[in-house]
Amino acid sequence: MRVIALIHDPPVMQRILEHLGLWDPEPVERGPPQDAGPAESPDWPAKAQLPLEYVPIPDIA
Repeated sequence: MRVIALIHDPPVMQRILEHLGLWDPEPVERGPPQDAGPAESPDWPAKAQLPLEYVPIPDIA
């Protein structure tokens, strides 16, 4: 997949989402936050870190 444009204008985004039937300005109900994070979970090692790194991939398409 290739990103061809970014839209920064809120009215334009709203018009596109309304056209697609995806415009929902009301926030979605969510449950309360969980107290135990990944570091406190028994199946997660105490000093583990996620391997987050940027690896550029050449565009061959």
